[in-house]
Amino acid sequence: MYFDPFIFNNIKELKLDGININKLIIVFWDISKFSALVKELKVLVKKRMKKQGPIFHELEYLLRDYYTEATRIIKKNDGILDKFIGDGIFSYFGYQEREFDQVYSKAVGAAFELKTNFVKIKEKHLKILCSHYDYKPITNINLKCAMHLGEVLFGYWYSPLRSQITAIGDDVNFCSRIEGFAENDQIIISKELNDALRKINNNTFRTKKIKIPEDKKLKTYEHVKYLYELIGKDKNN
Repeated sequence: MYFDPFIFNNIKELKLDGININKLIIVFWDISKFSALVKELKVLVKKRMKKQGPIFHELEYLLRDYYTEATRIIKKNDGILDKFIGDGIFSYFGYQEREFDQVYSKAVGAAFELKTNFVKIKEKHLKILCSHYDYKPITNINLKCAMHLGEVLFGYWYSPLRSQITAIGDDVNFCSRIEGFAENDQIIISKELNDALRKINNNTFRTKKIKIPEDKKLKTYEHVKYLYELIGKDKNN
């Protein structure tokens, strides 16, 4: 429950390996406008003078279903779920694979599957809010995603008070910035990942090139002019 299954099963070996450079597909997910939904429900509770517990439990259950589905999908595709960050998720794919060409389809497949299944999770809980609390939120939440192919420092990070096995580095920070650029239910990928996907013969994915507006430049990565939206799998493949 407290570790990714792969990390838990291999923690002794990972501790002995220390820190290494690894090529991985880094993925961040985040529920867009979730904070706005929380704020909206807080206003509702105050207006109706009801206890906060029951209605906010529904958000708890929504997050629980989302976390559960994300965990299942990441594991199924041989990824590693690093951590939950509020309503966000940090994961990476490729550490367990000997043939990296297989990683692309697994990571992209995970992104599309979670995107589709989140819609079902959202609809389920919004329906309960409507039927149980007679309220249909104005705020529409979605699941946005960012993906990047890069090299990370992965391994066992130690201190006397706390230790963890995780991935860090500039490429992780860059992917986090991409997630901040994504909107609504977009899957935004880096040029590095887009170029790699284009080279795969049997798994061609359709992408759309996006020029980054001047007012949305990526902090500390202002030199990056373009990103790509992952649209779907080519119908001919």
